[in-house]
Amino acid sequence: MVASAEEIASFASEEVLGTLAERYEAGVFSRTLWKRMGEIGLLGLTVPEEYGGSGGTPLELAVALREFARAGCDLGLTLSWITHLALCEKSIEDFGTHGQKLEYLPRLSAGELVGAAAVSEPRTGAHPGGIGTVARETSSGFTLEGEKIYITDGPVADVLVVMAATGEEGGRKELSTFLVESKAEGFSAKQLELNFLKTSPHGRMLFDGVVVRKEAMLGARGEAHSKFSRAAFSRERSLVIAAMPGHFESAARVVARGITARLEGFDLEGTPLYSWIHHMAALEGYRRLSSSVVEDAFRDPVGLHSTGSMDVLVYLGVSYAKWAGWIQEVASSHGVGSGFPLELMLNDMRLVMVGEKLLVKEGRKRFVP
Repeated sequence: MVASAEEIASFASEEVLGTLAERYEAGVFSRTLWKRMGEIGLLGLTVPEEYGGSGGTPLELAVALREFARAGCDLGLTLSWITHLALCEKSIEDFGTHGQKLEYLPRLSAGELVGAAAVSEPRTGAHPGGIGTVARETSSGFTLEGEKIYITDGPVADVLVVMAATGEEGGRKELSTFLVESKAEGFSAKQLELNFLKTSPHGRMLFDGVVVRKEAMLGARGEAHSKFSRAAFSRERSLVIAAMPGHFESAARVVARGITARLEGFDLEGTPLYSWIHHMAALEGYRRLSSSVVEDAFRDPVGLHSTGSMDVLVYLGVSYAKWAGWIQEVASSHGVGSGFPLELMLNDMRLVMVGEKLLVKEGRKRFVP
């Protein structure tokens, strides 16, 4: 059953925000909170109940993420949830066998396991032509060799969806995906220091002769890019876009309270006042647009790339970076840019700067002659 927005906000404000300062300082991922998120149905949202999920619609997921980000002020844990669901769970749901779904989805939905996806590599990122990790076929399965980097939740993940080259066809790499458990011999992960999103560890991962069974292949051989990665990353980006208005709204409220305390009233005039009204009104537009993009991304994630929804995604990604820059400038100019939780929230807004770079590349292909 899907938790209500009020229940999600209550949980996030009490248990997530209530422990945020300590967790952020330590730079740790909380298995305790993760299990609680599973217990109240967050981790299994949109996953069918027959596989241990909570059910629910993409719109309900978008609202849940927004409320969680707004009340919890923890963009790192929000990103971990998005990665877990969009890149791992939904990929197993879409491409997995009945046996794979039964083996993993109930435990992923319950918070017993943390899921992630290992695609990005040093120097080439997630570009399919640059994937160097290989899966060499053996009589009983495959042996994985390679390196992945900047993998969200890589250091804490229990099960990974790994993209690797299984051969070449017509001069192009044949890419396939595999389900790999972190306890497998030959696998290791090291946490990287990003200085932001500290509650969502990112890591470098090595596959040194990791042996997997043939049954560990997820989906059809050679369809890792055409189906898995295009679908997974469309879902992921749409969910990040959906969560950010909640994070922005919370940051704006804290800034407003800080300004009021310093000036004994919210006495913005002239250009600052008009700018504040403009940016706060924009949040409502962001909420509405992002929800529709999530619905489209879940309905047809591969087709999203050729529709107007991708144009909206590009627009929102670029707009978010400008919005984040604006709230940081307002906070700084009024001397309220420090203190908990604002300092952490502003720091984590660097995520939208990273997202902007990715979406500008897409925009260049779509709009620049």
